Amino acid sequence: MTALVALREDVHIHAEPAAIQRRILALDSYPDWLGPAFRAYTADGEGFAFHLAVPARTERARLRRAGIEDGAVTFVRDGDGAYESLTWALHAERAREVHVTLEATYRPAGGLAGAFLETLFHRPHRAQAFRDALWRLKHLLEAARASAARA
Repeated sequence: MTALVALREDVHIHAEPAAIQRRILALDSYPDWLGPAFRAYTADGEGFAFHLAVPARTERARLRRAGIEDGAVTFVRDGDGAYESLTWALHAERAREVHVTLEATYRPAGGLAGAFLETLFHRPHRAQAFRDALWRLKHLLEAARASAARA
């Protein structure tokens, strides 16, 4: 079995920590900010599933919320798929400035070809997909905050 690998991406969001956490917990809102690499997204009350398209591979994930503590929301594997966990960590730096970190733990494709593809194609595309999602989330939350300030 292929060893687990962690991928970490982060962004600063100018919004209240509670607003960010509400959005992360609103699983039905993910299609508003997940990028085009995320496909077949579905959600229920406590979990979600998606397919992530990377070159020559589609990675499936089915995750269920495992807990919320100390500014972190963790989702863990619920069935089969490439992803073992996703953890959103919120680190408030000021009242309306939060450093958000997303860590994905996954199993890359196995074998020599899998290792080659992971290094050259899969990991960079996967990282970009998660980075895009974080930036879309940032823009969505900051636009909502700006609209509320104007009202």
